[in-house]
Amino acid sequence: MADMPLSYTAFCTLRRDIYIRYASARVGCRGVGQELAQAALRDLGTVWLQALQSASPAAVSWRLLARRTAVGARSQRDSGPHHILPGQQADAVILRYRLGLSMHQAGDLMGINDREMAGVLRSAMRRMAHPAPFPLPYART
Repeated sequence: MADMPLSYTAFCTLRRDIYIRYASARVGCRGVGQELAQAALRDLGTVWLQALQSASPAAVSWRLLARRTAVGARSQRDSGPHHILPGQQADAVILRYRLGLSMHQAGDLMGINDREMAGVLRSAMRRMAHPAPFPLPYART
């Protein structure tokens, strides 16, 4: 990170701890979660300038983290909401209800606004209240 722009360093500094908490919750192991979060932030470094030009650098970063943790969860015991919910809904549930973030904080991390986050969480609650009568395929993020 020494040669990276200050904006990238600041972005990573602000999100690193919660990324580690999320990834750890997702895979059930703090050490693996830390490795996955760090890898996702390194991935972000390779596309940082493009991320800055996107509508939401936070959304770009979250997709990278979600992709890394999905792969890591497959090699760990993943028995969380990703087994019954689509990726974005499951991520929102973990951030809001498992990690205890506010709706605004969770949305900010995922790169969506408060209204979108409320909709994602409502959809997740409806789906959990009325699960599919058959197992869903592994949710992709």
